[in-house]
Amino acid sequence: MSDGLYPQTKKSDSSVRNLALAILLQAFRDVIAPRKSSNKEWALWRRDAMDWFFADESYPGSFHWVCEILQMNSEELRMWLRTYKRSNRINKKEMVKRLIRFQIPH
Repeated sequence: MSDGLYPQTKKSDSSVRNLALAILLQAFRDVIAPRKSSNKEWALWRRDAMDWFFADESYPGSFHWVCEILQMNSEELRMWLRTYKRSNRINKKEMVKRLIRFQIPH
């Protein structure tokens, strides 16, 4: 029986981790980016990113796959997003500042 492409007992290849990190960072950018009146796709990107964060799929590139590769707790990230979504503008700015300083272990 196969352990799949990325068995839990072995740390993922750095190129796969870099890909997973890039996917996660772009999704966060799509959620926290300020509204741009010149970009009509802004709302669509934000909605797609939120859908991605809360989807239950586990295929390569999915939220659960990214969390598995980066060894992150998916529910903690989702909790952060729920809090962010409910927050006022000032609290959102503070949350983004803390997110920018957040480090993912290599």
